Amino acid sequence: MNKYFLLLSIIFSTLSLDGYGQVNCSLKKDDENIKVYLCDSDISDFKTIMVTLEVPATISQYAALALDVEKYKKWQYKVFDQHILKRTSDTEFIYYSAVDTPWPTTNRDMIFHMQLKQDSITKELSVKLTALPDYLEPSSSFVRIQQCYSMLTVTPIDKNHVKVHYIIDIDPGGVVPAWIANLFAAQAPWQTYYNFRQEIISQGEDRITVPFIKDY
Repeated sequence: MNKYFLLLSIIFSTLSLDGYGQVNCSLKKDDENIKVYLCDSDISDFKTIMVTLEVPATISQYAALALDVEKYKKWQYKVFDQHILKRTSDTEFIYYSAVDTPWPTTNRDMIFHMQLKQDSITKELSVKLTALPDYLEPSSSFVRIQQCYSMLTVTPIDKNHVKVHYIIDIDPGGVVPAWIANLFAAQAPWQTYYNFRQEIISQGEDRITVPFIKDY
């Protein structure tokens, strides 16, 4: 059964909804106030994954952790290598991500274009990831993820809490039947966001912020 955890290993090595409407959604996991839904997708046989939760942080604190790509492996599921390839600005860059997948499957890698924007009125933060599979030559050691799109929105609730809404559409490539992958698609996003929230909490009063993201 380990081979079926391939999708779990890659779904959240990535961190409005830009035209993406979630329809026919089913709640698959609800634990520690983190909800994971699977929804019908307009672009793939693989389900669209949607996650909602609250995080005890400010918008700027959340952004600081989300922008720290080199530390993603502390909280993202099965990631073992992530680094920036090109930085356009503080809020836009291209980065590489490699994910460990169980034997006998081949490890996956991905290249993402990240764009972070903040609404000047509502202070809502949006983080968009789009796959750039041809940015680097593929390695024979990995299966390159060709199709992935995700959108994260972070909305302030009060001065110490934010609401997170995340969607992702991803095709893991290789031989992973969609109906099997969809059966096991809830645990990885749940674990990733649980780890993320715990990482924020563990910083205590020393939480890092970024000056170009405003809380109020």
